[in-house]
Amino acid sequence: MPSVYILLTRTDTLFARLLHGLGGNKYTHASLALDRDLVRMYSFARRYQPFMLPGGFIREDIHAGVFGRCGGADSLLLELPVSRATYEAIERQMTVMASAGSCWDYDVLGLALAGLGIPHVRPGKYFCSQFVADVLERTGALTLPCHPSLIRPEDFARMPGFRVVYRGPLAWADRHRPLPAAA
Repeated sequence: MPSVYILLTRTDTLFARLLHGLGGNKYTHASLALDRDLVRMYSFARRYQPFMLPGGFIREDIHAGVFGRCGGADSLLLELPVSRATYEAIERQMTVMASAGSCWDYDVLGLALAGLGIPHVRPGKYFCSQFVADVLERTGALTLPCHPSLIRPEDFARMPGFRVVYRGPLAWADRHRPLPAAA
């Protein structure tokens, strides 16, 4: 049975510190990966370093950008087993979104509304955890406890069906070392 992976992180960027300070969230970013090695990993985040905006749909690299600079960041890697059909639907969704990459924007207003507990949909716009939640719900991989726009990164850690693969510093992602055992 195939699996998809959710990487939750809290880096030391100004934006992550702000989100942590305002909401007290342990994790402030969520990424969706199609493989355990996090090679095919996607999210909604900054498009250019070192600026927070503009942001949008990106293919993330665990060894570059914010992740490359933040090896000591707290991280949690979750595995979600899915059917072959669901995995293929998620994979297709990532291909479609990647082909129209610059058409997808980061939803700053949506993030603020989520902080106020107001569900919303803004076509062509997501923030990281909303994107992950929406893709998983649309493809039938997961039934959410609330609207995708109200899901925070750390909420995934409390949802049924996920298995903790790793918890600790992000630096484990060095591909020359094996992934540590689950914490």
